[in-house]
Amino acid sequence: MVTSEPLRKAPRPKVIGGITVKVITGCGPFYIQMNWCRGKLFEVFATLGKTGGCAASQSEALTRSVTLGLRHVPSVPLSEYIRQFGGIRCLNPKPFPKEEAVLSCADALSKTLAKYGTLSIEEVIELILATNATEALTETTEEEQAKVNIAQLAKEREEQGL
Repeated sequence: MVTSEPLRKAPRPKVIGGITVKVITGCGPFYIQMNWCRGKLFEVFATLGKTGGCAASQSEALTRSVTLGLRHVPSVPLSEYIRQFGGIRCLNPKPFPKEEAVLSCADALSKTLAKYGTLSIEEVIELILATNATEALTETTEEEQAKVNIAQLAKEREEQGL
């Protein structure tokens, strides 16, 4: 008979820090918050736009399960969540642009965990500082940028005689 050590759940500190990533899905904006503690990803939360009901409860259950696995010692490897959630499809995938294709909220979570979940706390701090500096320098809003893009497209079409 093989015996193993019982799982221990790491206590949550009163203050913890991290980043929030906005991912556009077929269901709308999906905000994924990741917090680090003791040098590794410790907990994950997600909010799906302003929706409620079934979609919100599913995203909450999904991220609670990830957090539960991360907080236990030994923890579930992050790569397992990435592998399990990646490629899950829903009725409203966001296939374009191709480099940002998202098949579902679970797929969005997988991609976000793969991109940011293995960062060290130092890399997270650098990311936050770089993002804040970039945002401070960028005065255009998404709406203003959309207007610029539309004007540029109109100019190109005019030059082509369309």
